[in-house]
Amino acid sequence: MLKLKDVRRSYQLGPVTTEVLRGIEMDVRSGDLMSIMGPSGSGKTTLMNIIGLLDRPSSGSCILNDRNISGLNDNELSTLRNRYIGFVFQSFHLLPQLTALENVCLPLIYRGSGRPEMRDRARALLKHVGMAERANHRPSQLSGGQKQRVAIARALVGEPALLLADEPTGALDTDTAAEVMALLKELNAESGVTILIITHDAAVAEQCKKQMRIRDGKLIDTRNLAAPTLGNETEREKMPGASS
Repeated sequence: MLKLKDVRRSYQLGPVTTEVLRGIEMDVRSGDLMSIMGPSGSGKTTLMNIIGLLDRPSSGSCILNDRNISGLNDNELSTLRNRYIGFVFQSFHLLPQLTALENVCLPLIYRGSGRPEMRDRARALLKHVGMAERANHRPSQLSGGQKQRVAIARALVGEPALLLADEPTGALDTDTAAEVMALLKELNAESGVTILIITHDAAVAEQCKKQMRIRDGKLIDTRNLAAPTLGNETEREKMPGASS
């Protein structure tokens, strides 16, 4: 679905060039539930912006559904973003003057969908995330967990190929965060939604089938770090207690 090849991103500030991403190689397959974990300054926000088509790499290739999108203009990227990517943010980004139903309709408004279609689809998604009874409530009348459920419904209403969640539990208490993660896992397992979670929380990252860590602008597959010697007899013999 999504492939990054030798993606690099640097920023120029006067005479100083700062390299943030240093040759990212990444594959996201349809149906994946993947996490990318990293501390502040590791490059995860920059990587998220490139995956979400909000920024461009300085070099390298971004391929979405077998299409190299690196050379597309802003209007073309906006169209792809609306069609193929749904966003869930830590701070929800719901418009305060709109109801939950109207917030969920927004991506379809930008597509020019008809009003009955928009409302039917939005109501179905709100029901799916357990928010049908709050459809006419405004964000100020909702709890943090309820706002995030509305945000997830909004991200899914356009049937995106990829759901990109940026710290989706970061503004929530522990119990509510667990509920939101359970919902994301359910959507992935039952509906086949491809989900990529950007997080600094190890407890969130570890619930994903695929786990990556970004460090100094490079991606590391943590599955390889967890068991680096399995299948390697030479290294295994060096382990304390290993038998021949």
